Amino acid sequence: MEPADSIGRLGFARWYERRLIEGHAWFVSGFLCLIAIAACMEELNLRGSLPRLLGYAVLVIAALAIGIYAIRRYGQILSEAESLGERATCRSCGAYARFRLVPPAQAHCRRCGNEWTLFETG
Repeated sequence: MEPADSIGRLGFARWYERRLIEGHAWFVSGFLCLIAIAACMEELNLRGSLPRLLGYAVLVIAALAIGIYAIRRYGQILSEAESLGERATCRSCGAYARFRLVPPAQAHCRRCGNEWTLFETG
């Protein structure tokens, strides 16, 4: 359970912030791949040499594969952060991100002592 290790080490607020930064870095990477594809397609013409044509084609395919992967990672990271962010509020006292993890998947509120399940196991 990777998020549990990171949350236990960093605390929820710092973990959440880092996940959002990582997710948006993947989004920017995907957007840059889109720009690279557009630039290569604009330069692509059939009057050039065969090696140049193949070079642009390989670059477009690589940028497309990386861009698709980047946008999928962006979605996965943001959905994970959103899912855990929704469960980071204590239902008893309403404190947000003020808990410590109790193995394996429980959160223990630092303010009121309430415990709830943070991670879905199984």
